[in-house]
Amino acid sequence: MTSTAVKDATTAAPMLPRGPGVVWFGLSELVKALGTGFFYPFSLLFFTELSGQSLRSVGLVLTVTALAVLPGLFAVGRLVDRVGPKPVLIGAALVRVACFVGIVSFRGLVPLIVSTLLLALGNRAEQAASPLLALRLAPEGQSSRWLALTRVAFNAGIGGGALLASLFVLDSASGFVLLGVINATGFVLNALLYIGVPPGRRAETAAPRRLRGGADGPWRNVPFLRVAGANALLLTAMLAVESAMPVFILRELRMPPWTVGLMFAVNTALLTVLQLPVSRVLERFRPRPVLALGGLSFVVLYSAALLAAHLSQGAQVALMVAGMAIYTLGELAVSQAAMLMLTGIPPEREQGSYMAFNQLFAGGATALAPLLVALLLGSEPTALWWVLAGGNTVAALLAVVGSSGRRAPTA
Repeated sequence: MTSTAVKDATTAAPMLPRGPGVVWFGLSELVKALGTGFFYPFSLLFFTELSGQSLRSVGLVLTVTALAVLPGLFAVGRLVDRVGPKPVLIGAALVRVACFVGIVSFRGLVPLIVSTLLLALGNRAEQAASPLLALRLAPEGQSSRWLALTRVAFNAGIGGGALLASLFVLDSASGFVLLGVINATGFVLNALLYIGVPPGRRAETAAPRRLRGGADGPWRNVPFLRVAGANALLLTAMLAVESAMPVFILRELRMPPWTVGLMFAVNTALLTVLQLPVSRVLERFRPRPVLALGGLSFVVLYSAALLAAHLSQGAQVALMVAGMAIYTLGELAVSQAAMLMLTGIPPEREQGSYMAFNQLFAGGATALAPLLVALLLGSEPTALWWVLAGGNTVAALLAVVGSSGRRAPTA
């Protein structure tokens, strides 16, 4: 697509992000998400088959290595601040190439540990650096739309990658080797695409984004800690819904299996189609109340799950789909507002350190969610929704108290 065509297209659609490098950046994010979606549904089987280890051993290694890389994120954050997010994103892609090459080439426990460490490190580094590159590429007034673009590419890529994997990946050693080779190739392409992305403005010369409360380091910045804590609680809830809802629908509500696919189809479609329009609307509001109200809207889905047991099957489906639609709108609001606040509180020249520090919270949420779901679904399934509702309420309070916020930039 020529630069003239891109300019004409973005002018005709005001909600789309504009600025140099938008096409390269969007393609980079999409290719990366396609690789993640292609791999994630088969990740446990992939590591089990190619390492020769038991499923239990693989699960333990994945948990331990995911937690083990978290302290190293301090160094990643300083690296982002020193060299910028673009080189870190290229490096993160190449680190994940090494992960897939290693696990395909070598069997055994040690290659499994090394490969999963590399994968976890690359994933966390990418999550810290990607929104910062979007912010530094975004022209004045375009920040929220560039952040929304990362979410659109992520959601579309995850869904498309999972669909492709279901067509190409076979439950055999050769099928999983193919999975690894395709992922390694995809991340090589991802790195090459990032090379074509402009580096963006330097943090030292950019306009300050700092809000009140800045102190020496993110661990002393109370507004940032409160927002990061609220975001972690909401992330725990989203991950818990993702893993618990199929089990609850099938075992507790006794609904037909196709309803699980319907629920997640609604979620994926709305996330992909509405991210940019919703972000455009939310630009008019301060992110603090948006984060709080978005998180509280999750309770509608929890209430639907609790009430559905007392309804006929047709009413169950209608109620659960409506609950999922409202939950998804809340998810859109949370993802947008949280990122604006997390990137808006720190001084720009320290954004890398702050975003890497936030990954400690995100890593804790990722580790906590499956444990919470397993414990409560196995003993008192309905209690899960009450616990999540309590967590969402705490998150809303943290968001409201945590920062004065700033009005999202307008076009």
